[in-house]
Formats: sequence, structure tokens, C-alpha cells
Amino acid sequence: RALKEFGTEELPFKRFLPNAAFSYSIVLSFFLYESFKRDVSNGIIDVKSYPTTFRRILIDFAGKLIHTGRRIILKVSQYIYERLNIPLLWERCNSPPVIA
Repeated sequence: RALKEFGTEELPFKRFLPNAAFSYSIVLSFFLYESFKRDVSNGIIDVKSYPTTFRRILIDFAGKLIHTGRRIILKVSQYIYERLNIPLLWERCNSPPVIA
């Protein structure tokens, strides 16, 4: 069900080969989403959550981009900073998991 919710309801093209390529790209994207969910956001968001829930919690939040000198800063509210544990997410994003 999660893969169905991740993709679209209709195929975008009228021919088979473009639709097959689109389907393969959806499957690859879903694999990357599941890997990110298990490796990076584990403990912050439930591993069993659907893509819509994941998007609403981790991606759709208010923030402000600030350009200062050579840096770009994302400012978020204190609640979002603590709820998502931004320092832990940042650390996990910058350190890839060890493959056994």
C-alpha cells in the first residue's frame, strides 16, 4: 500500500515504454525513501509510517531561508527544532550508514 500511496494514481503516458520507465523511477524513488526513513529518520518518525505522513512531518514545515555572507541558514521554530531533533538528523545525513 505504501508504494501505491507514494506514486500517482494514473500513468502519465499513453505508450508502454515511457510508462515502464516512469514505473521503474517510482520504484527506485520508493527504495530511496524507505532507506532514508530507516537509516536517517529512525526514532524521529515511525518506520511504519506511510509516505504522506512522512512528508507532512519531515518535509512540510514552515521555515525561512536567510542568506548571510557565504552561508545559507534555514530558520525554523523552536518546536520544529526540538520535535524533529534537527541536529541528530543533520548528523545522520552527513554520516552514511556502515554496510556490513
